[in-house]
Amino acid sequence: MNLLDARVLWSYDDELESKTGINNIAAQFTGVPPVHDHTGVLVLTEQGLWVKGDDQDIDLKISLGDIEEVYIGFDESYQRNFVKNLGLLCQPLRIVTNDGISKKTIYLILDHNYFGCAKNLTLFDLLQEMLT
Repeated sequence: MNLLDARVLWSYDDELESKTGINNIAAQFTGVPPVHDHTGVLVLTEQGLWVKGDDQDIDLKISLGDIEEVYIGFDESYQRNFVKNLGLLCQPLRIVTNDGISKKTIYLILDHNYFGCAKNLTLFDLLQEMLT
């Protein structure tokens, strides 16, 4: 059973750290989505998250047991100027995972539209509830 379905824009922290000033400026214009490297469809189940990448994009699977941290907001990797209006209507969801072999940080923007990122808080709340 799917607990949540959404369109998603996402990036790893190392991908974001390579962004230039052009990316920052472009994100401030109407119609330009927040800075991201991958797109797809996210599905949340009781076992974890699964992102099916669009076209030739990569897929992402995150087991619930591998999630170390869930956070809404900006940091040194995902900066305020990566989102229109400096994040007034949309803040990224950061998930830190550790599968015992490697630690990864992923930034998600769910169901982005003119008014912001419609489902980031919903996913955040669901994950917080599932992890407690």
